[in-house]
Amino acid sequence: MPRTCAINKCKHKWRVSCSCCKKNLCQEHFKEHQDLNNPQLNPLLNEINQLDEQIKSSNTEKFIGQCRIQLDAWRENALKLINRVYEDKSQELQQRSMKKLDEQRIQLDDIRSKITEFIREQETNQEQNNSTLKQIQKEIKLMQNTTFQLDIRPLTIDNKLIFIEDCQSNECQLSNLVTPYKTIDCQGEWGPILVSNNHHLLIDRHPNLCLINQQLQIVKQVPWKFDFIRDMCWSSTLNSFLIITRNKEIYLANEDSLAIELVQTIEAQDWSSCTCSESSFYLTTRREGTYIYEFNLLSSLQLIKKWKPPHSCKQYEIILNQAYRNQKLALVISHSATNIVQLELRQSTTLDRLWILRLDITHSMGQPLIRCSPLKLDQWLVVDSHSSQLFHVDKDGQIKSSSNCNPSPWNAVLFGSNLLAIRTKNSVHFHHV
Repeated sequence: MPRTCAINKCKHKWRVSCSCCKKNLCQEHFKEHQDLNNPQLNPLLNEINQLDEQIKSSNTEKFIGQCRIQLDAWRENALKLINRVYEDKSQELQQRSMKKLDEQRIQLDDIRSKITEFIREQETNQEQNNSTLKQIQKEIKLMQNTTFQLDIRPLTIDNKLIFIEDCQSNECQLSNLVTPYKTIDCQGEWGPILVSNNHHLLIDRHPNLCLINQQLQIVKQVPWKFDFIRDMCWSSTLNSFLIITRNKEIYLANEDSLAIELVQTIEAQDWSSCTCSESSFYLTTRREGTYIYEFNLLSSLQLIKKWKPPHSCKQYEIILNQAYRNQKLALVISHSATNIVQLELRQSTTLDRLWILRLDITHSMGQPLIRCSPLKLDQWLVVDSHSSQLFHVDKDGQIKSSSNCNPSPWNAVLFGSNLLAIRTKNSVHFHHV
């Protein structure tokens, strides 16, 4: 009987005999033999081998993916912003120069008049002549020495402007929302509006606007002295929240100070919803056959385009809400006759439709708006207070899960990497997801 292991080309002495197949194996091959004959381990080993092959064939682009596009877009928009400031200041410098030249021409004409007057009146005493000449010489010297001076502060960029976080495909699980991690009371007469930029959450908490940090503490608040808030969104380009109100006004709220500023470059309209890309500010009108207005964030919110039906929606449809993520616009649209609601995903630059999802809900006038917000991995959240439901929609336009909430949710946004902030009529609930 051979004393070597039964595995081909193995020269080790056999130590163990398998009772099933009667093979004589060395200790190392006997362990492998046991693993291969374990019916529970075989599928797992196959999965590990497949994963090993995937890792070997992968490169860093697998992890970077859309993040590289976002980072490039951020750099491009930042450079555009710098160029815009440069052009504005260059134009201001040119205008000030022209103004100064005009002033100097007027001064020169005045000096010339004085000299003419001086020549004509040389009969006056010598002391007065000398005084007049000195004054004229002083004015000429002052003109010749006039220049501009720039006070340029160095551009400082906070490295915390961009956060890189791990994002697991199963990170957001909305089907089993349990007791809230924390609740903040928000009783009052205003609409249930909230917006997140991942670092802070802005909520209306009558009679104030409140900024909440990631530790869920109110770090800043200011009185809101204006009209009912219809919607809010965040602009990283402006480092501000944009707020639209019932009386057709639009305000900027700076993240650092919460200083409120009225936007005066946008015409008054009955605005309904708003959202921002890296370079554009989108507004929808409150009407059947909704218009979508696109404004340039890099050029003092100047109008870029007005999207009308049938490009924005059909004449008999109403856009209830909108949200932006990764060059895409999600639109919540209702049929004005049937009240049936659908979610549409569009390209943000062309409004070309990518997919459409008809939801098993309806919306009629007088009900709270059905809202949507982005989740990670190009997924979406739809909030319907009338049916008290949250819909988790995947990137392909399929409902991943739906869940009932009590009290009824009026709005919800992802805050940071693993917190879902759900706004009800009188409170904000924070859930781990």
